[in-house]
Amino acid sequence: MSSDEKRQALENAKKILVKISRDLSTPRNIRRAARNALRELENEELSLALRAANAIDILQEITDDPQIPPFARTAILEAISLLDIVAKE
Repeated sequence: MSSDEKRQALENAKKILVKISRDLSTPRNIRRAARNALRELENEELSLALRAANAIDILQEITDDPQIPPFARTAILEAISLLDIVAKE
C-alpha cells in the first residue's frame, strides 16, 4: 500500500467522521465518539498507524450502541475499514 493511498484513505475517513460529528440527527454520544476519533487522528505525537488504531477502537465501541441510526452505523463501519488500511504498516 503506497503512502498516497494511505493518505487518501485517511482523508476519506476524516470526511466521514466530520460529517457524522456535525449531523444533528445523530445521537450526541455518537457525534462525540466521532469527534474523539478525529482528535485521535490529529495527535501528531503518535505514529499514523497508532493514531488510526486508536480511532478504530473508539469507533468500534459505538457500533454496538442500539441507538445508533443505520446510516451512521454504515458510515462508521466505512470509516473503520478506511482506517484499517492506514493502520497497517
